[in-house]
Parts: sequence; C-alpha cells; structure tokens
Amino acid sequence: MAGTLPIAAMSLGRLKEAGRRWKWPLVAAAGALGLAGIALVWWAVSGSGEAPTGSGSETARALRDRLVVTVAESGEVEAKRSVDVRCEVEGNSTIVWFIEEGVTVQSGDKLIELDSAELQERLQTQEVTTKAAQSAFEMSDKQYGIVQSTRESKLSAAALTVKFTLIDFRKYLGMDLADRLGAEGGQVAFDPLVEEKSLGGEALQEKRRLESEIDLAAEELSRAANKVEWTRKLKEKGYVTGSELQADELAFQRQEVALDQAKTALDLFLRYEFPKAAEKAYTDWIEAKREYDRVDARTQSEVDSARAELDTKRETHRLEQTRLDKVRDQLAKSTIRAPQAGMVVFELSGRDQTPVVSIGATVRHQQTLIKLPDLSEMSVNVKLHESVVKQVSLGAVAYATIDAFPKDRLTGKVTKIAVMPDRENWWMNPGLKAYQTQITLDATPAGLKPGMSAQVEILIDTRLDVLQVPISAVFLDKGIQVVYIKTPGGPETRRVEVGLSNERAVEILKGLREGEDVYLYKPAGTEELKISEEEMAERQQLERRADAREDETPPAAPPPADAPPTDAPRAGASRADAPPPDAPRARVSRAGASRADAPPPAAPPPAGSSP
Repeated sequence: MAGTLPIAAMSLGRLKEAGRRWKWPLVAAAGALGLAGIALVWWAVSGSGEAPTGSGSETARALRDRLVVTVAESGEVEAKRSVDVRCEVEGNSTIVWFIEEGVTVQSGDKLIELDSAELQERLQTQEVTTKAAQSAFEMSDKQYGIVQSTRESKLSAAALTVKFTLIDFRKYLGMDLADRLGAEGGQVAFDPLVEEKSLGGEALQEKRRLESEIDLAAEELSRAANKVEWTRKLKEKGYVTGSELQADELAFQRQEVALDQAKTALDLFLRYEFPKAAEKAYTDWIEAKREYDRVDARTQSEVDSARAELDTKRETHRLEQTRLDKVRDQLAKSTIRAPQAGMVVFELSGRDQTPVVSIGATVRHQQTLIKLPDLSEMSVNVKLHESVVKQVSLGAVAYATIDAFPKDRLTGKVTKIAVMPDRENWWMNPGLKAYQTQITLDATPAGLKPGMSAQVEILIDTRLDVLQVPISAVFLDKGIQVVYIKTPGGPETRRVEVGLSNERAVEILKGLREGEDVYLYKPAGTEELKISEEEMAERQQLERRADAREDETPPAAPPPADAPPTDAPRAGASRADAPPPDAPRARVSRAGASRADAPPPAAPPPAGSSP
C-alpha cells in the first residue's frame, strides 16, 4: 500500500498480530472487498519515483530522487447525484408497462405505467360523494344566513317592545319616578307611590281629575242645598209650588250621590287602580327586557347550531374534496415519470438479484423501482482501510482508470470521506474497518456508466530529493527494519529507519548513505542482527500484549440467514463490488524471505515522470 511504510511504525508483536488478523478475513472477504494494506502491505500504486538500481540485478543503489506517494484502491463508478424512483401509489399495484433499462431519459419522461382500473372507479365514486357534500354545504350556508337574519329581526322586535313598555311605564308614573324605580330594581311597593311628590304622568293626571270631580261635586251639592233652602222659604210665602220644592230636593239628593261617587272613584283609584296600573306598567317593562334576553339566547343558540351544522358540512366537503384530490393524485402517480434527467437502472431484489420491474409484477407503496443517476457528473467510490484513510484529505488530487477504458486516465478530487466505517459486510469480519470515499471526476467521458469498475490513485505526498531504495530491499530481522549492504568484506546487516513509500521505492531516513549498494534479497551467510537482551525483552513484552489483545477479539459472526451471497451485488449497487481476478495484489516484505520470495525490482520509470 502506498503511504507510510507499515514496518516503520510497528513492533514485532504488532506485526504478528496484524498477520493473525488477516489469516481468514482475507479469505472470507476476498470476493467482497478489494482492500490493500494492513500491516506489512503496500499497494501497487504510483508510476513515479524512480527505483534506483546498481550495477547488477542482485543489488540496487541508494540514490536521491523524487518520491511520489499515493493510495491505490479499486472501486466502482457511480453518479454523484442519483434519484430513487419509488411507487407512490398506496397499497399494491401491478405493472402494465415500463421503459427499457439503460435508456437515457429527460425530466418528465414516462418510466412505468401501473394498473389504474380500480383508481378510475374510485375516482367516479368520489366525485359523486364530493358533489353531494358540496350541495349540503351550500344549503347549510344559506340556512345559516337565514337563521342570522331571523335573529336580527327577533332581537329588533324584542328591543322595540322593551322600548315601548319603558315609554308606557314612564308615561304612567312620570319619567323621574319611573327611572328611579327602574334603577332601584327589586320588589317595589306601589301603594305609597301615589303620595310621592315625584309622581307624574297619567297617574298624577288621573288623581287630579278625580280630586277635581270631588271638589266640583261638593260645590254642586252646596249649591243644591242653598237652592233647596230658598225654595222652601219661597214655598212658605207661596211663591213656588210644592212640585218645584220637590224638584230642588231631588236635585240636592242627586248632588249628594254625585259627591259620594266622586269620593268613591278617588278611593278606588288610590287603593286599586293606581297600584294595579303602575305595577302592570313596571312588570310589562321588566318582562319585555327578560323576553329580549330570552330571544337573544334562543336565537343565538339557533345561530350557533346553524354555524355548527355549517362547519360540519364545510369540513365534510373539505374531507371529501381532499379524498377526491388524493384519488386524482394517486391516479396521476400510477404513471411514474422521471423526476430528473438520467439513465434508467432497474432496482434489484432477492438473492438472485432480479429486477423488480417486469410486466405483471406487483409492487408496494414506497418501493424503489428505478434508480435514475445523473450522468452529467460522475464519481468513483472506493473503500479505504482505516490504516490509510487518515492520510487522505478532502480536495486531494486523484487519478482514475476505468477498466472498460484502460487507456484513459481521468482526473478528479476527493470530495467525501465517510465519518463512520462501512458496515455492509460486518458479519464477514467485524474487526475490518473501511471508509467509503468519493472521488468526483473532473470530466465525464462518453460511454461511462454507473457500476463500471475503476482503479483509483489518490495523491498523498510528493517528496523531492529523498534518499530511497527499492521496497524489496528492506527486510525484517527480529522485528527490526534492516537492509543488507554489499561491501568488499561481504554482506553487512544494518538497521534503517524508513519513511514514506510507494510500490517501488521506500524513503530511508537513517542508517544508509547515498551511493551504497543494497541487496534485493537476503544473501546467504549474512550475519544475524545483534540486539541487546533489554530490547529483545521489551519486544517480547509488546508481542505478548498484542497476543492478549488478539485473544480478546471476538470471532467473526456467521452471516445472517437473509444475507446475500458474497459473490452477488447488493440491490441498487454495482454488479462488481469485488475486485476483478487480475486486480493488483499487495506485496509483503518480511524478514528472512528467500530470494524467490522477494519480487524482482521494478523497472525504473523515465526520469521526471509524474503520476
């Protein structure tokens, strides 16, 4: 793997731990993940960084040159923007027509036709129901207007009654007395009111009339008495007859009766007629006000009832209209159209990964039927192991080679790095952590389609004028990085400190001088590396800690019963998650490897070449 040479940062214990962790996961995940690089693993990546060579094929010379470091990984092409086209019709629906897969469509183009016979029938029924609800609503609206108008008329009539009875009350007792009694309210004693100084109106007028009649009757009686007395004197003298005296006496008696009647009439008025008339006028006014309140409450209740009925009819009409709109919407959605321009890709399902779209197929609500990738902007998605993902940054330059177009090298940039590791195949190796990384291509060549396999190189760093040797010249001896230097006295084992590396060369930080020749294999008769007992004990302790951590690691869980086979692509994904058989494999350099184990040095690229 391109990046910092793992053996430069690992103890012997960690190296053994990494080797054990990758014994069976490499076998189990070989068809699902093309990860390159755990401990002791470098990717075949860069085409730059010259591999210095010596005078013969067995050795190479340590030289200073440019070193280009990249992370390489296989991935698949995907559209950066892709829309899932789902079935929006509720319940289950049957497909009666669909467009061919792979066709490029524009926004609004017809993709799938669902059976809509049932929706057509529901639409007709709902239209009738909605019209009936609308008629009932309009009738309730008119009835509400009538009830409001009736209330206004009744309230107006009741208000006039209150006004007229108050006028009658004031008319009878006078305004001052009537207003005072109205302000006091409660029970009123009407008998004493006849003596009130504030009494006025018809009552006072009637009282005065009756009192005047008494006065007039008394005066007439006095005159009649005087006349009778004179008539008697004249009769005694013989001036008048007895009939005339009788007539005057009869007139006197008539005046006496008239006086008694006038007094009786006044007494009846004071005792009975006045209290009765006053109380009736007062009661009529009070009852008129109460009737107004009753009319107000009764008509308000009728208005509220009519309003409630109107609200009910309005809500019923709204609900029926909503149902009608929904049926129309569902009927429109039975014809599924493209929400954006893109290429038609059928959704896959089941272990056999068959398309869900077919004539007569039953689909459910919100089921994904088609993926519609926008081919105007494409990307390559790769999975980077946790050991290298930290070296990649957003905006990093990347180079992609599409397997279908091996002669074209596309450029792009890293636009997305997942925050959490991918958990799609967690059951194969729970300890494996790979992060989805997106590389957006700068241009989309003709013929590029989602799902195509691609090889990606992400530029990590470019070092100028660094001391380097071929990567196959660095070995492990007792967990320590060493090189075998060719000297006149024979091979010399020397410790080195390594830096960055690519597929051909590795940076040497300490332990080697420019111009020295190093073996590309462990020569026979090379002396063993000498280390102190303290350092050996420390490394053994680190190894035991690594073994203990490995023992605590839970074994990989068996795949779930419903998990798809590892050689089958997931629904909606590319058919080629696993790397192709001819994909480049990682190279491992280990201490004590034989000459046959170590690969021959790579031929150097032209000087000054770039990735």
